Amino acid sequence: MRVLVLVLVAVLLGSVLASAAEDPSRATWLGTGFQLTFPVMPPHTVPASGLSVRVWIADMIGFDANFFVVGMSLSFTPRVLFKFVNLPLADLYAGAGMGFFAYTPPNDALMLYTPVQVFTGLEMRFIRNVAFVGEVGIFGLGGTRGGVTGGLGVHVYF
Repeated sequence: MRVLVLVLVAVLLGSVLASAAEDPSRATWLGTGFQLTFPVMPPHTVPASGLSVRVWIADMIGFDANFFVVGMSLSFTPRVLFKFVNLPLADLYAGAGMGFFAYTPPNDALMLYTPVQVFTGLEMRFIRNVAFVGEVGIFGLGGTRGGVTGGLGVHVYF
């Protein structure tokens, strides 16, 4: 078992060192993946999960659209992303967006919420076309309520 673990670590380390010579985030622009988010305040549920489509243009500016299932409702969140650190294995970015989702509180009245969010994220690539994503940010609901949110995800780039 120890030998297997050592071999896996050596293979992973070798692929990381080999990809360090080039920037795997360059020349990839369209990605799709799975995102898991952890908002901490109602009307959100913990966690919400869904699909994410990410497009990087000019290598430093991107757009992201997330489709989440929040409770029993579908949510759509368009966002804009700005890379401020572009390294061979990891990219740091900041962004802003707005969520559109319906929420049914206990009195069964359908309500539409559109919280504005700002966030920062880390996108790590150990394999050329696969990126692991971690994000943390804040959101607000009309300036009266807000909270902290975080997310984890994986994107496959074409």
